Amino acid sequence: MVLTLANATAEMSTTTTQTQTLDMREMKRQLNVIKGEHGELLLTSSNENGDKQHQQNGQNGTTNGHHANGNANGTTANTTAPAQPTALLTVDARNYVPNLVADDQRMRELAEYGLDYAHSIGLCARTVEHKFESDIATTPPLALMPSPFPLSLYTKAFEVQETLNELYFRISCDHEFLLETYKDVIKGDPYIKRCVEIAQQIHDEGVHQPLALSVQRADYLSHWDEQKQCIELKQVEVNIGQIGGPGCATQTNKYHRKMLDKLAIVRAGTGGMEMLAHTEMPVNKPRHKMGRTLYEAWKLFGDPNAVLLFVNQPDLFPFCHFEQLQFTTFEVEKLAKRDGNIVQVIRMTFKECAERCHLDESDFSLYVDGKRVALVHMAYGYIGEHYPTEAEWQVRIAMERSTAIISPNIRLQLTGTKKIQQVLSKPGVMEKFFPDEPQRVAALREVFTGLWGLENDDAVTNAVIEDAIQRPRDYVLKAQMGAGKGNFFDEEMVEKLKTMSLEERGAYILMKKIWPVAVKNYLMRPFQVPYLENVVSELGIYGSIIADSSNGKVLWNSAEGYLSRSKPANLNQGGVCEGSGVVDSVLLFPDNEFVGTN
Repeated sequence: MVLTLANATAEMSTTTTQTQTLDMREMKRQLNVIKGEHGELLLTSSNENGDKQHQQNGQNGTTNGHHANGNANGTTANTTAPAQPTALLTVDARNYVPNLVADDQRMRELAEYGLDYAHSIGLCARTVEHKFESDIATTPPLALMPSPFPLSLYTKAFEVQETLNELYFRISCDHEFLLETYKDVIKGDPYIKRCVEIAQQIHDEGVHQPLALSVQRADYLSHWDEQKQCIELKQVEVNIGQIGGPGCATQTNKYHRKMLDKLAIVRAGTGGMEMLAHTEMPVNKPRHKMGRTLYEAWKLFGDPNAVLLFVNQPDLFPFCHFEQLQFTTFEVEKLAKRDGNIVQVIRMTFKECAERCHLDESDFSLYVDGKRVALVHMAYGYIGEHYPTEAEWQVRIAMERSTAIISPNIRLQLTGTKKIQQVLSKPGVMEKFFPDEPQRVAALREVFTGLWGLENDDAVTNAVIEDAIQRPRDYVLKAQMGAGKGNFFDEEMVEKLKTMSLEERGAYILMKKIWPVAVKNYLMRPFQVPYLENVVSELGIYGSIIADSSNGKVLWNSAEGYLSRSKPANLNQGGVCEGSGVVDSVLLFPDNEFVGTN
């Protein structure tokens, strides 16, 4: 079998567990799927040795997802008897987009239709040139159609998310574990050092707010294992607190569902849509679900007059700012209104917080403009550059010392680093946090790739470093920062490994490179003509947890939808904000259809 593999990447800076269901039998009826009388669908899969026929059992029940072709409003009609087989069906999953969008005219028509629809549903935000004005708006970079992705990998990612939520909460409660983990990192990373110092200060003084809130996004890539000859799910990183995408992801899913409906309309009478017979398009609403988490945390604070403080920086990439507003402000206000509550959301920069926030030392209540703060959501403050002066650090310390619920508090923030990810991959470490749950540990270990710390000057560490120098295409060097910052590839990585001191090495980890499977899609960027590209998709699963750190009791634990971002396969890394990635959705194919194509 020949697979088109991406040019190696392990990083892209770029739901509830159940999805809404629509009847796949109806989808098959509408798509004129060719079925046998026993529900069998004949398929052919091409490989380098020639075409090879095989059979796959048809689905006789309902499955979670959106049919690839149906009514524009997503409704379904009554199921009819399956048609008798008249021909063989070739499923070319990874190339379905160019196969069905067969010429430039059709592509341009679909792109224009899609952009009009995106604006009509609010999938747009301020432009880079007008960051502080909403009079001019544009769409984010988008994939024309949803990109193919293996169903089993998507399912696996959701299955482990609630375990991940709980794991990182438990780590945040283990002060000694955090200190031990970072003892070498702080020698070469001044930002992490300051965060550890604040965590120590809070530990010594005593925690004044035991409720912990963490919103999380775990990012994954598909990985082709050449030895096993199979496709696997591999974790890129886990982001805690300052996560992007839930607003964009929600509306992009709506956009792509509409585009599948439109594709079925323009291809009516010409055939081809039957290749999507077994696909699923899961409903994705992380904006609503993550807004619910923040609202529930606000309610748990217990003061109906307290405010929600949203710390952000509006001069960042406009979409990062706007999509945060969608679930932090608009969604929380809507949920509160339904309950008969009023939640005032106050947006401020760190600089404004330093000027307007006040900590009452008598009871450790946090106030902004004289109003008590119930919840602080930190959409900023996760790298050293976000603290240009001591004033920003001091207001962060005041927040941590207060009774306000912090999303995330400094202890949870310290769990979302590459170092924690690397330490968790070591034998026996996860077992410390799940001592009586080996199945949960095993499920998580399946998604880990190779990770090594560099703080030791021993034979094992030196051998890994030497292997990375000799075979740089197989590794990525990573600092503690998220969002793809501080990653080194190829010769740049080699130079870094050769010149760093032992103390400097402690701030980095080496990661085995992930080899994702590439698919084809059209990429649309504002004011540019869409173009066909080999792309790889990174799948980020949102999760949230609210728990009591004083007794370990979990009050809320949920997987809350996904974010898909795709980038050209020939780039080591690329994000939406950086200009090389696009916001995407997943169209789920059975593994044999996804892998079994040229």
